Amino acid sequence: MTPTTDHTKDRDRRERPALWRMVVLAVAASITVAIGGATGMASATPTEATTWLCRPGQAADPCGGRSGAPVDCFYVYPTVSLQLTANANRSIGPEERLIAGQQAAPFGANCNVWAPVYRQSTLRGLFTATGNQRAAALDLAYDDLEKGWNDYLAHHNNGRGVVLIGHSQGTLMLRTLIRTRIENTPVQARLVSAILLGGNVLVRKGSLSGGDFSSVPACASASQTGCVIAYSAYNRQPPADSRFGRPPSEPGTQGTRGNLPFGSDYEVLCTNPGALNSSAPARLHSEIAGRSTRGYTGVCSTGEGAHVLRISGGGDGAPPAAVLPTLPNATWGLHLLDVNIAQGDLVDLVGTQARAYAGR
Repeated sequence: MTPTTDHTKDRDRRERPALWRMVVLAVAASITVAIGGATGMASATPTEATTWLCRPGQAADPCGGRSGAPVDCFYVYPTVSLQLTANANRSIGPEERLIAGQQAAPFGANCNVWAPVYRQSTLRGLFTATGNQRAAALDLAYDDLEKGWNDYLAHHNNGRGVVLIGHSQGTLMLRTLIRTRIENTPVQARLVSAILLGGNVLVRKGSLSGGDFSSVPACASASQTGCVIAYSAYNRQPPADSRFGRPPSEPGTQGTRGNLPFGSDYEVLCTNPGALNSSAPARLHSEIAGRSTRGYTGVCSTGEGAHVLRISGGGDGAPPAAVLPTLPNATWGLHLLDVNIAQGDLVDLVGTQARAYAGR
């Protein structure tokens, strides 16, 4: 390792505030939201029309509002709501707009981005709810998301190929959606790919499928379609109680709608977006604090421990991987940067997969 010079230290100190501002604005500041206010769950209104956070052609669209791409992207945002109820309502706040602009807008170069507002389980619920309360909130969130998907299919998809993109709670929603509404239906033929980050997608041990999904495998090449890309990023060895990289040992911990698998027969899927179906380290194309860099390297860990994307390196205008924030604590790893750490690679993959899908 090259010795750290005073110049390098000064540069790192200059870069960290911008990085921390980006992370804090996106999600992390909300972790310290005051506990109080109403605690009730938002009531269901099945006849209410979908509120679209992002849709092609929409004015002031945080995802860019672009149209004309050969395929669509259906984006489900992570846990960001600052509302003090167990479930958010359908209003669009600055936190939803900010995260969509950071995570989903870059994909607009290769797909038309749709993103429904859903009554997600809030940050308050994430950190204060009991297991049963959290499961109930996630069930309502999923029911809401499924209504948005149904609206999209019925009125907007028009038979187009679609890339599913989710992070954190968004990935949990999409795991259930694929499992219950897409697999083994005619809609599966329209699945270009699913990018499911920071959400513990499960496969059978030693396999690329057979856990959450019976017929949607991990992506093994950039031109493969109908497949899944999944990982959680860590910049150091995950602790024994890490939130990601290990299958749950009990059922129902993530809501009941999907009847998702659990137990020692499964492992968490890690697909390295820089080198699909490879256990070798690969250079990543990251977007960190508004800066494009190829300074980081990623490799999927294997063996009996947590299966995560281990991040190392730095330079090329990027802070050292070791100083990237693990928020709210080390058990989460680089959760808030899961998308950003390989965003350029993911956007390029969507472009390649869209072309492969169109040429099928």
